[in-house]
Amino acid sequence: MIGTQTMQRPASESKLTGLKVLAILIGFFGVIMGVNFVMAYYAIHTFSGMQTEKPYESGLAYNRAIADAKAQVSRGWHVDAQVERLADQSVAIAVVMKDAQSAPIHDVTVLAALRSPIDSKLDHNLTLITDQKGAYRGTVDAAAGQWDLEIIAEQAGVTVFKSINRVIIH
Repeated sequence: MIGTQTMQRPASESKLTGLKVLAILIGFFGVIMGVNFVMAYYAIHTFSGMQTEKPYESGLAYNRAIADAKAQVSRGWHVDAQVERLADQSVAIAVVMKDAQSAPIHDVTVLAALRSPIDSKLDHNLTLITDQKGAYRGTVDAAAGQWDLEIIAEQAGVTVFKSINRVIIH
């Protein structure tokens, strides 16, 4: 036979045995399971908590919330809110409220909250102070970023206005 050569494996190469295949499979799935257990541990131990204290009761109050929203719209109030960073690095919240005839509303208690969209432990709540001209102001120390500004106006203990808006604080 001309030009035919037999290839022989060098003695230094190792053979793929059943034991090696088993070790590779155990190693592969061991790494996968290890990563899954670590991720599950951190998912459980870093969860910041529920956003709603009583989710079932909140769901039942849905129709009442719709009725309250319709009543709010029927009042025809105009509410403007501004959020700005002050020189001392605090955040000023100003809310101007006017009724349907553009007269200032000054007989309400205005509550404001800056709520973190990612961690409820960072939330800031405050009661705004009125200047008797329909403007309500307050300051809070808040970090830069995205926040939900919640404004609630109460009259004789009843919520008469509520809004939630996403704001960006620089």
